[in-house]
Amino acid sequence: MSKLSERRREIRGMSAAQAHQELADLRRKLFELRLQKVRGEVKDNRQFPKVKANIARLMHHLGELQHARQLAAAGELIDEPAEQAGEE
Repeated sequence: MSKLSERRREIRGMSAAQAHQELADLRRKLFELRLQKVRGEVKDNRQFPKVKANIARLMHHLGELQHARQLAAAGELIDEPAEQAGEE
């Protein structure tokens, strides 16, 4: 299995809190890379797109989690009146 597939699987298994923490860490890493680039200390410029891609993957995962929560909440709102009508 490739590293990319493992990373994707790892991200899919994260909770929202874990994903937010990882996102903060990656954004900090990107910031530090930019500082290093200004100082001329970056030896591998391929780190930039890798970090940005991981940030995008995490943001996509967080969006999916939020969408699932919204659908679940909408489902609960739809189901509640039906349950109450049956109880009457």
